[in-house]
Amino acid sequence: MKNLWLFNEKRLAILRELLGCEAAGGCDLRDCLKIKKTLLSYHLAVLRDRGIVEESKRGRDKYYRIARGKTPFVRKVIAVIE
Repeated sequence: MKNLWLFNEKRLAILRELLGCEAAGGCDLRDCLKIKKTLLSYHLAVLRDRGIVEESKRGRDKYYRIARGKTPFVRKVIAVIE
């Protein structure tokens, strides 16, 4: 299966959070998921590199959201896992 990289507890938790909002700040995700900043950055980079998550900057803050057109894919993956 070519999407095995997605079946990671932390990445799935990030995606669940992002499905519930238009965009989430990195600090909000870190606090909500109780995850270290470096670990969150790593998992977000994996999701960004695969085109699943988009990043935008507002001042010095970074915000993340599910990439355009990827919401159905993310919903399907989460449904399969749960």
